[in-house]
Amino acid sequence: MNKNILLIKHLSLLSRVLIIIKLILNKVKIFISLIIILSVLPIHSDSYHNINGFFGERATGLGGAYSGVSDDPAGAYYNPAGLAYAYDNSISLSASNLTRTKKTYENVIGPGQGYGRNSQNYTPNFFGLVRSAGSGKIGFSIVNPVNDTFQRNDQIQSPLYYTDISNLKNYNRESFNILNVGLSYAEPINSKLSWGTTIYFTSDTASTTSTQMLQLKDKSYITNTLNDNRRTLGVLPILGLMYTPTDKISFGASIRHQFVTAGNRLINTFDAGSAAVSTDNITFVEGTNQAYGGIRGNTIFKGPAPTGKVPETTEIRSGFAFFPNRTIMAAFDVIYTSAFSHRQSNTELIYSPSSTTISFTDSENLELKRYSTLNFAGGTEIYITEFMSIRLGGYTNYANSKPLSWTNTALSAINKNLGDTETIYNQNNLAVNYKISGLRENPRNEYVNNIGYCFGFSFSTAKASIGINLIKELGYGVSQIDSTRPLQSMTYDSSSVYIIVSSRNN
Repeated sequence: MNKNILLIKHLSLLSRVLIIIKLILNKVKIFISLIIILSVLPIHSDSYHNINGFFGERATGLGGAYSGVSDDPAGAYYNPAGLAYAYDNSISLSASNLTRTKKTYENVIGPGQGYGRNSQNYTPNFFGLVRSAGSGKIGFSIVNPVNDTFQRNDQIQSPLYYTDISNLKNYNRESFNILNVGLSYAEPINSKLSWGTTIYFTSDTASTTSTQMLQLKDKSYITNTLNDNRRTLGVLPILGLMYTPTDKISFGASIRHQFVTAGNRLINTFDAGSAAVSTDNITFVEGTNQAYGGIRGNTIFKGPAPTGKVPETTEIRSGFAFFPNRTIMAAFDVIYTSAFSHRQSNTELIYSPSSTTISFTDSENLELKRYSTLNFAGGTEIYITEFMSIRLGGYTNYANSKPLSWTNTALSAINKNLGDTETIYNQNNLAVNYKISGLRENPRNEYVNNIGYCFGFSFSTAKASIGINLIKELGYGVSQIDSTRPLQSMTYDSSSVYIIVSSRNN
C-alpha cells in the first residue's frame, strides 16, 4: 500500500481522482487510463479555441469580420463605436441557431477503435436594441456564445489496447453555458471618427456528471462516480473606435478584457471496487475552490484546490470594410487573443499513521493556461436585388492550447509509466517527490487548428429583414487523451444554422 501511495503526484483534477482510485485497485496503471479517456475534459466549454459563435445577421454571414461595420445591434459585441452610425432610431434583433459538433479521437482504444464526443443544441444566442440618446446611441444586448451539452453512453467490449479489460460501461454528461448581458453607448467625435463602449456582466457555468464501471478479465471490477460544478461571474468591458475617412472605406478596432469577480467550484467523487469489503477500501474525495482532499480508511489526501476561475484574457480586434458601390461590401478582420497563466500552490500531501508523502512541482495551473492566437476573418456582401442579398465569409479558429509533438508526448507517456515523479528524499517514513514541470500531464490535451466557412441569404424591406446563415467549421489535429501513450489523431467537425430576424423603426 505504501508503494502505491508514493506514486500520487500533481496531475489534472480528474487524473488526481483516478490516481486515488489506484489505492483501491492495486492494478496496473494502464487500466486507469481508459477511464480517463471516457471521462471529463477540462470543465470549460470549447476551451481550446477563442471564437465561439457569431452574432447578428450580417456579422454571421461575414464570418465575424465586422469591426469596420458594426452599425447594427451586433456592433455592441464586435465594435460598439459602430453603433454611432446605426441609421435607425430603434432596432431590435433576435437570433437562434442549431449547432452540431463532433470530435473524433482516432485509434484511442485500439486500431480502428476511436472515440467520439457529439453535441446538438438549438438555442437563441443574441438579442439587441439600439436607440438614439441625444447626440449618441444607447444599446442593450444579451449574448449567449456558449450553450453546449455533451451526453455519452458507452459499452465497450475487450478493447484491443487494454487486454486485461473485459467490459467498460460509461455514462457521461457535460453542460456549459456562457451568458453576457450589457449596456452600450456610442457617440461621434466628429464627422469621421466615433467611439463606443459596452460593459457586459458575464455568467459562466459548467457541470459534469460521470459514472464508470470497468470489469477486468479476472471478474473484479472498478466503479467511479464524479460530480463537478463550477460557476464564475465577471465583467467584460469593450472599448471601440471607428474611423470613416470616405464613404467608400471604414476602419474599426476594439479591445476587451475578461475580469473575474467571483467564482466557486464543488467536486465530489466516490470510488470502490470488488475488493472493497470494508470502508477502509473506499475512497471519498471532495473539493471546493477553497480546499481539496479525501480520505480512505486512515489515509488522508490533501491537494491543490480546483479553480473556480476562467482565463482572464484580452482580445484586440481590428479591421476594415470597403464599399465600392451600393451593392457590394467587403470586410476583413484580424483578431488577437492574449495568453494567460495563473499560479497557485500545487503541493500535495498524503498522510497515514505509518508514512507521509509530500509531492510538489511548479506553480502553473494548467487548466487555466492559454496560449495567444492570431485569427483572421473576411467576407463579402452582395445585393442581388434591392431587397435580397447573399453573404460569403471565412475565418480561422486556431488552438489556444500548447502544441503537441510526438516526441514530447512519448517522453511524457514513458515518464508516467515509470512512476511520473522523482523521489528526492525517502527516509524515516517521510518521502518527498518532485514532478518535472515539462512532463506534467496536461489536462488541455488537444491541439486542432480550425477553418470555418460561411454562407448567408437575407431578404429585407424598409421595416424588417430575415436572414439564414450556414456555418461549417472543420479541423484536423492531435490529442493525448490517453496519457500513457503518445499523441493520437483527432478531427473536429461543426455545422451551424443561424436564423436571424430584425425590425427597424424610423
